[in-house]
Amino acid sequence: MILSALKYTRFIGEPREWSIVGRDDDYAYFGNMNLLVGKNASGKSRTLNVIREVANLLAGRINLKQAISPSGHYELIFKNESYSYKYTFTFKDKIVTEEVLSYNDKVILDRNKNIFTDTENPGALSGIGGSELAVALFDTQDKPYFPDLVLWGQSLRNHMFANQVEKNRLVKDCTQPTEDPQDIEPVHTFFKGQQQFGDNFVSEIKAGMNELGYSISDINIRETTAGYSLFVEEDGEYAVLQRDMSQGMFRALSLFIMLCYARMTNLSLCMLIDDMGEGLDFDRSQMIIDMVIKKINNSNMQFFMTSNDRHVMNQISLKYWSVISRDRTKSIFYDYRNSKEIFDDFKYTGLNNFDFLATDFFREGFGLIDEEND
Repeated sequence: MILSALKYTRFIGEPREWSIVGRDDDYAYFGNMNLLVGKNASGKSRTLNVIREVANLLAGRINLKQAISPSGHYELIFKNESYSYKYTFTFKDKIVTEEVLSYNDKVILDRNKNIFTDTENPGALSGIGGSELAVALFDTQDKPYFPDLVLWGQSLRNHMFANQVEKNRLVKDCTQPTEDPQDIEPVHTFFKGQQQFGDNFVSEIKAGMNELGYSISDINIRETTAGYSLFVEEDGEYAVLQRDMSQGMFRALSLFIMLCYARMTNLSLCMLIDDMGEGLDFDRSQMIIDMVIKKINNSNMQFFMTSNDRHVMNQISLKYWSVISRDRTKSIFYDYRNSKEIFDDFKYTGLNNFDFLATDFFREGFGLIDEEND
C-alpha cells in the first residue's frame, strides 16, 4: 500500500498558515517513485516532514500533543492494487475535531457520528483521548483495528543523504534494531538479511555495488572497539570499514541493503531521501537512480526524494516529478496526474528535464512561452 494523494494545512487561520495542495486546489498525487523538486523555500523538506509526522501518528509513535502545529487538517488517500482508503482528520489546539476513514468509498470510521465497524468492540471510541487518532487504536489483544494504516506508518524509513551521521555511527549490538524505528540502520538490516537469506542476500547487494563500479568481493559485519561496523572487501584484497568508506560508497551500500531486504521479505516500505545523489559522482548518480526505479516500480515500496541536482533531475523521467511552487501560504504541487498535458508537451521543446523547472514550463506549458514571446 502506498500514499497515493495528499492535502494538508497547518496553523489554520494564523499568519503562518501553510498548505500542501495540487494544481487548481486538487490533491498532490504520488506513485511508487516521487522526485520533489522546486526552488529554495518551496516546501520540499517540509513535505517530507509532513509525511514523516503522519506516519508517526498512524503508527502510534506520537499523538497530537507532539505534532508540529497546534491545528491542522489532513486528507490522505492510500491505495494498492485491490483497495483504497480515504482518511481525513482535523485537529484544533491539538484535539481531534474530525476523523473519517473510508474503505473503497464505504465509511468505516466516523468519529463525530460514532461509526466504528469493529462489531466485537463497538465502544472502542468511547475511551479514546482527544489527542489520539482512532486509526492508531489497538485492541485488547494488542492488534491494530486498522492494520493497513498502522503498518504503513511503521514502514517509513529515513535515509539522510545530506549528512555523515549514518556512516559514522556504529552499533553496540548488531542483532537489535536502533531505538528510532524510522532509522535506516544498515548494520542491523544486513544482519537480519544475512540470517534469513544467506548468500543470496549478500550476492544481490554485491551485484548492485559492482554494477555501480565498486569492485566489491565481500560484504560483512565486523566487531571493532567502537562497535559493530559494516565492511566491504575491495578487489579481493583489503577490507574497508564503513567509517573509512567514501560517503558515496556508504550511501549506495546502505540503500542496496535496505532495498534487497525489502524485496526479499516483501516488506512494505516508504522511504524518505533528502538530497538524492549527494556524494555520488555523475555516472553513479544516474546508475543508482535507474536501479532504484527498476526495483520499486509496481512494488509495495515507495520513495520520496528531494533534489536540486541538475544531473539527478535530468536522469529521472518527468512522470515521477512533483514540481512544487510556493504561492505565499501554499506549496502547490504540479505532477503528471494533475498536469498531464503540460508534462507530455515538454518533450517537444528539446530541453533537458532541469529546464522544465528552470523555465517555469510546468505552470502553463506552451501557453506561458507564447505569452513571453508576445
